[in-house]
Amino acid sequence: MKWLIILFLLFVLFAIIAVRYRRQIQTAMYMYKMFRKMRQVSKGNERRIETKQNPANIPLVRCAGCGNWVAETEILKMGNKISYCSANCIEKAVR
Repeated sequence: MKWLIILFLLFVLFAIIAVRYRRQIQTAMYMYKMFRKMRQVSKGNERRIETKQNPANIPLVRCAGCGNWVAETEILKMGNKISYCSANCIEKAVR
């Protein structure tokens, strides 16, 4: 009987702590999941890099906003011929 009372008190103490620090616990769980996903993605990227094209074979395209040369796989296209290197260049061109 004494052990049941001790277990019940420990359970109540744990419940109070869990309610009090629930946001911190949720944040810790979110960060754990995020780091686990980052590790999986980074392992997947290593495999993707091996099968990727040789960077010397990728054609370059000039950004219409700033004039920088960017790899064709990384550009943002507006229409058929207009290409931008980033969202900032698009915003500058619209202004």
